[in-house]
Amino acid sequence: MTISVQATTDLTELAREINRDREAIMSGATPPPRFAGEVVESWNRVQATDHPSTVDDHHRVLISREELESRRTANPVRHAMDTIKRVFAASADDPMMALGIFDTDGVMLWRGGSRTVLPEADRLGLVEGSRWDEDSAATTAVGLAIRNRHSCRIFGAEHYSRSLHGLFCTAAPVHDPRTGEMVAVAGLAGPAMHMQPAASTLTTALAALAEHEVTLAHQRTLAELRYHSCAQLAGLHGPGLLVDDDGWVAEGRGCTPPVRVAAPTQDMRQFVPGLGMCVVERLGMGWLVRPAGPAGPVVAELDLDGEPAVTVTGDGDPWRTVLTPRHAQILLLLSDAGEHGLTSQQLSMMLFGDDNHTVSVRAELSRLRRVVGALVASRPYRLAPRVELRVNPEQRSAFEGPSGRRRAVTH
Repeated sequence: MTISVQATTDLTELAREINRDREAIMSGATPPPRFAGEVVESWNRVQATDHPSTVDDHHRVLISREELESRRTANPVRHAMDTIKRVFAASADDPMMALGIFDTDGVMLWRGGSRTVLPEADRLGLVEGSRWDEDSAATTAVGLAIRNRHSCRIFGAEHYSRSLHGLFCTAAPVHDPRTGEMVAVAGLAGPAMHMQPAASTLTTALAALAEHEVTLAHQRTLAELRYHSCAQLAGLHGPGLLVDDDGWVAEGRGCTPPVRVAAPTQDMRQFVPGLGMCVVERLGMGWLVRPAGPAGPVVAELDLDGEPAVTVTGDGDPWRTVLTPRHAQILLLLSDAGEHGLTSQQLSMMLFGDDNHTVSVRAELSRLRRVVGALVASRPYRLAPRVELRVNPEQRSAFEGPSGRRRAVTH
């Protein structure tokens, strides 16, 4: 942005000068210093391609309502929109100025403005779901901000299409503070003759506000994740991490937690520095990440004399945990099944006498895996490789009863 606009600038005269320079440039003249190189470069790119926009009119591209909602849901700036709109309404002195928040494809996700300006915005296609990247709308501030990754302002005839010459527009990138990646663009637009010198400053401030709100929303999410999973973490044996769907670490136990790990997916394995090869498990709103276990054999001694308990050796320091009778029964069934394991339907038949309790089976296995960690694998459910379950035959006989199955097992 090289055109200087002060409170004393005659905008009418400035518009004439820019339009005169534009016509000369379009005819092949050397651009004067007042023209930002990126503006002329954009014009050249548009002219060099079979662009849908013309010198006389910009091309209107509108995505479907379903796609718009999908893009909104996926964009982290959604957490900031209430605050942005409130601050914009309180800060914008000019009722003819409209607000737009765009994604990095140039799609307007949200907009704001007074009843005075929105009808004109509708006429120009400045509506939610419209595209304002360079490929769609030629030279605009939003398109330049996306391409060049910095704030900019376009005034009047700097727009490629004459249908936009009556406007000014400003744009500033919005970055996700967690990654540094650009995730959105904040923009303001209004009649060129109403442009305020502070419009660019306000745009940059709104972008900074969006980044701040994204950070606060993420901190709230991690705090909520810690709150809802504190009981499960308290019973965790050995080191582990509690992470969100994007891999950001909310809590670490028994280790120095990293800031972020790879985004988890069901049954994935990943290497985490300080923990080694890890397995992941869905835990409420987030994921539990913990070591997959040692390469050597692990022995799990199942004690069925009284309250069931299991003592594990070969997995670092020996550890012991109490089980419910149902969990002890499941461990016995998985041990008997060997490496082929059991499906949730098969376990339902063995535990309940029919295959109509698969949801209950999955819930029990999820709880069991939180207690015994990576001793139990899934798909199908089975003891993890190199895990040996040992149990006293007399205790097992008493536990299972004459029928060979635990009688009146309760949770």
